[in-house]
Amino acid sequence: MARENAFMILNQYFEDESFLNIALNEQLKKSNLKREDKDLCTTIVYGTIQNLLYIQYQLQPYIKGKRVKKKIRALLYMSLYQLIYLDKIPEYAIINEAVKIAKKEGYQTSQFVNAVLRNFTRNERRSLEELDELEKISIMTSHPLWMVKMFKKQYGLEKTKMICEEDNMPPTRSGRVNRLKTTKEELLKESCFEEGTLSQDALLYKRGNLAYTSYYKEGKVTIQDESSQLVARLLDPQKTDYVLDMCSAPGSKTTHLAALMENQGKIEAYDLYKHKVKLIEHNLKRLGVKNVHVQAGDSTKLIEHYPPETFDRILLDAPCSGFGVLKRKPEIKYHDSSVMDGLIPLQALLLENAYNLLKNDGTMVYSTCTINKKENGMMIEHFIQKHPDMKVIEQRTILNYEYHTDGFYMCKMKKG
Repeated sequence: MARENAFMILNQYFEDESFLNIALNEQLKKSNLKREDKDLCTTIVYGTIQNLLYIQYQLQPYIKGKRVKKKIRALLYMSLYQLIYLDKIPEYAIINEAVKIAKKEGYQTSQFVNAVLRNFTRNERRSLEELDELEKISIMTSHPLWMVKMFKKQYGLEKTKMICEEDNMPPTRSGRVNRLKTTKEELLKESCFEEGTLSQDALLYKRGNLAYTSYYKEGKVTIQDESSQLVARLLDPQKTDYVLDMCSAPGSKTTHLAALMENQGKIEAYDLYKHKVKLIEHNLKRLGVKNVHVQAGDSTKLIEHYPPETFDRILLDAPCSGFGVLKRKPEIKYHDSSVMDGLIPLQALLLENAYNLLKNDGTMVYSTCTINKKENGMMIEHFIQKHPDMKVIEQRTILNYEYHTDGFYMCKMKKG
């Protein structure tokens, strides 16, 4: 059953280019799988997409010259993932399950799947020795070649290897203590939590999914990566401040700002989509936040709704390519490189709005969950050139392997 569900999710992903986490969550909600089967299904789905280029490279000689339907490719990909990476599962069990699923597509299809998988198990893995250094990194870590080249240009070869390898590691289960309801010291008394490595508000959860716990449901803790937790503290909001959060969903940083302000002052939180506003509102309620006014709106047009120089502090956690969160969202790796073409002008436009709405002597933080310098340091360089009254106070890039967190960029600036 776990494999049948994994096959349905992967088939949907390849057909519709759906978001992996949404497709997975929806399918698991509908299923009657036990906890261990849900875990196996999740492992197969994420593992297949995380290692897709390597799997395709290994599969290619066995299907060369053959017309293979998308859904059968999906079945072969997930089967090869298990054969290569899940060594505790017997080969015969993986092949038998794949053949059983393939039989629903017809007898010939099941024979084909059986033959491909048995041939694969009989032969040695395809060598990467003839590839050049960057192609090897690309195939071994399943990052498209253009992305590997970009990382090398920006960070050098050794850092690129470490970034790409870390992207294929399991993400940490990190939470942030909600100081509106409890203390970190209180939660650390529980054996399921341990100290984080980067953020002073971080807790690492050692058992399963934090979202299913009473700690989460009662709002004592919320799910947030450690690098992301640094952003609100960098902005350093005060209790009397009027704060703007321009791209708020799902509300992790918004609620952190509220906790740092001890529910005082006022925060205006915006997101472009109404359904995301509902998610923010749910999190505000769960975490006991009372000083946030949230609404749907286009933050590139906020200058039309507020007078210039309205806000004491502004957080712009900008839409970005997401190259810092590839271990959580591996499907981002396979987006076209042109995705940045629309993002960079959008980020610049949001920065312009932020500049106009920030008071003289006000503070702004620009942050992204990408490590692409064009969206980060280079973006800020252009912005400062245009607005020399903006001074960079502090900027930081966190690479994923440094603390086993998401990759992140943040820059604190002061006006005047």
